[in-house]
Amino acid sequence: MVKKVVRVLVRTARTWLHENEAQTETMPQVEQYAPPIRWCAEILRQKPERPNYAWGVTHAAALAQALKIGHISVIELGVAGGNGLIALEEIAQRASELSGVDISIYGFDSGIGLPKPTDYRDLPNHFCEGWFPMDTEKLRRRLAKAKLILGPVEDTIPKFIDSNPPSIGFIAFDLDLYSSTKHALRLLEGDERLLLPRLYCYFDDILGFTYSKFTGELLAISEFNNSHAMRKISKIKGMRYLVPRFCQPHCWVEQFYMAHIFDHKLYGEYDGSNPQTTLDLASDAAIA
Repeated sequence: MVKKVVRVLVRTARTWLHENEAQTETMPQVEQYAPPIRWCAEILRQKPERPNYAWGVTHAAALAQALKIGHISVIELGVAGGNGLIALEEIAQRASELSGVDISIYGFDSGIGLPKPTDYRDLPNHFCEGWFPMDTEKLRRRLAKAKLILGPVEDTIPKFIDSNPPSIGFIAFDLDLYSSTKHALRLLEGDERLLLPRLYCYFDDILGFTYSKFTGELLAISEFNNSHAMRKISKIKGMRYLVPRFCQPHCWVEQFYMAHIFDHKLYGEYDGSNPQTTLDLASDAAIA
């Protein structure tokens, strides 16, 4: 009986070794897709103000590096007091040092608080005109590199697109209202030179009893998808298994989407994001 068990174990080990050798010959080297995991872990260990921004920015930088794009933009839509934008600034600086990709930071805000909700789609039960005002001059003194763009997004977004910024890789949507978010999604309609082929998108206002696919940011996403054949915004499946273990209980892992620019000339270029290997790396690293 013991000999039979040993023979089974030996055969199993040989089979595993054979499969592993074959896999090694055909799969890209780990170094090609490990960077976002490593970089994100390094930044997260420093306990940044916005760990969700760290995940989005490092993955955007890794994608840009893989596609040999040397300069990208990261954006916060809805700045309010400015703590998020300052955190984005610090995270982008560190991600730039790790990746070698230059990162420009932009913050959009009305500067005077939320506009008046237009109808039920803006969730007037949840948001009120004038909420989240900004002390503009105080915030400007705190910023080191980020550019603050003030005014209604329906006015500032088209002007920003026309200014030919570096390719956008990460966007944090925190405009609260459906109407504002819908205007902001015009960023994803720009020429491909303004966008990475895949953009990491964080939506702040989608979790909770009062939100639904018929209101707020979720409605804006749905309408965008329905009106664009070759550009889609899709939730990133299995995010909980692609972040460090200490991040897994947090809500933000449920709030990440990816904008797919299917008509981008680089969309089909290999970028090292083998899903199973990325999953294995995230699991093995644990980054506890």
